[in-house]
Amino acid sequence: MQHFKEFLTRIQTFTLQLTNQKVPVKAASNEMREMSGYDITRETQYYDSFSYKSELRVLKDMAFIDILALDKERIGLQLVELNKVKNRFKGLWQNYHQHYHDYHQDYKASYPFAIRLDTLFIVHNLQGDSADVHVSAQFVEDLADSIKLRELFLKELIQDTEATLKKTEPAINEISSQSEDIPLSPQETVKPVVRYPIFTDGTTEQFFNVLKPYFVQEDHSRLSDLLFKNIEPDTPLIFRGNGNQLADAFKQLFDNNIIVGCLQTDLEKWIAPKFLYLSGQGHPRELTEDYLNSLISTKTRPCKSPILKIEQKEAHFLIIPAPRNKK
Repeated sequence: MQHFKEFLTRIQTFTLQLTNQKVPVKAASNEMREMSGYDITRETQYYDSFSYKSELRVLKDMAFIDILALDKERIGLQLVELNKVKNRFKGLWQNYHQHYHDYHQDYKASYPFAIRLDTLFIVHNLQGDSADVHVSAQFVEDLADSIKLRELFLKELIQDTEATLKKTEPAINEISSQSEDIPLSPQETVKPVVRYPIFTDGTTEQFFNVLKPYFVQEDHSRLSDLLFKNIEPDTPLIFRGNGNQLADAFKQLFDNNIIVGCLQTDLEKWIAPKFLYLSGQGHPRELTEDYLNSLISTKTRPCKSPILKIEQKEAHFLIIPAPRNKK
């Protein structure tokens, strides 16, 4: 189980680099000074060599080979351990969003301790909470990308392990050879239930009008098709704002029963593959289900810069745009 251990250790180890960074002497000042700052770009999928992503992929594949050599009981035990790690990442996301600053403000040196990164996982090169070290908004965005990448391969290994465990279990339903030859009618064919958000009467257009300024003109028709007709875009739509702003907009609609027809988890699964958001440096970044779950399905603090607010007039809801912070 050497590769399995290496994989679990690797995804739970954050190696912070200390680099020289230019930061303002005072807030909103043009005078700059150099100081040490945290950097974790190397452990994201956006690093120039992409070596970290490849490293995790190989370790995940080798970990799965270790699992294949186990019996059913031991596979089950390893699956328990994998889900424990998954839950720790879930806890980290909640802490991350509780301490997230909108508009890409810098953070205090105590930030890693505030989100409990040091107690949930292994952290190399972490300085004291009062150290003279810079915690930039870019570092916080990169940290989110590093978490997403680790969760991606953890999720894949959990899915592969669950599938392997199912194969080792005896069939529950015993069907005679005669009945196996009888095809099911269309009415008897089992189909998965597909749930997607449905907007209450009159609210789709309001929501579209609030959202479209956050997308380039060329994406407006695709955004309209998605909201009005549930036609999935061929490539993700890029939201020109923070990821928590888009998640908050959908959460407000769901909490006020403007979005119906699906569960919160269904909504998260629906949003994730259809949207990207822009980082501080203008790079499109993913909205993963786990990232969204910590914003939509858990009680995090309200978004500091929401893009909309909802007012009720008699039996009708009004979706009103909030002041916009352009990127």
